[in-house]
Amino acid sequence: MNSSPQELLTQMVERSNIAPKRLLAPGPNEAQLALIFSAAAQAPDHGRIQPWRFVLVPQQRRADLGNAFVQALKTRDAHASATQLEAAYDKAFRSPCLMLAVLKDQASEPHIATAERLISLGCAIQNMLLMAHSQGLGSGITSGQAMNAESLRALFSLQAHEQGVCFLNFGTIGAKKPARGRPDADSLVSSL
Repeated sequence: MNSSPQELLTQMVERSNIAPKRLLAPGPNEAQLALIFSAAAQAPDHGRIQPWRFVLVPQQRRADLGNAFVQALKTRDAHASATQLEAAYDKAFRSPCLMLAVLKDQASEPHIATAERLISLGCAIQNMLLMAHSQGLGSGITSGQAMNAESLRALFSLQAHEQGVCFLNFGTIGAKKPARGRPDADSLVSSL
């Protein structure tokens, strides 16, 4: 059964970014997560090169991620306070389901520009966020200065041609902020 265009637009309008600290357990179950990844697989992929991948961070590896965040902060700021270091560590534990979105930017045949690869990844992420929303889950995207720190690159075994782009967070919505205004569609379009 197909959704009407208005139903699809309503889903898009209702979905909003939920900060990881507002995402509570339970996160997506195996079936929900399979649908989220299936939605990602529907993204456009010029040349069929699959220019992205996702790495789940299970609960038993969150301390490793927290330590990588701490090391990234120490590298950027040798004078970071204990409070700042603790806050960096705690970021690894905020949402029940956490994954890293990774861009793969190695040479390919046919040649596909980095911008097209990023567009493909963005489409995959949007599909995932909408699928999570359709299942009653909250989701949010996070990034920051630690994204390509050596400590994170090592933890996620990123190759030289790979780049961590953002983290995706999924869970049950504990609290929502008021909806932010969105641009008027007419303001986004001009004619040549």
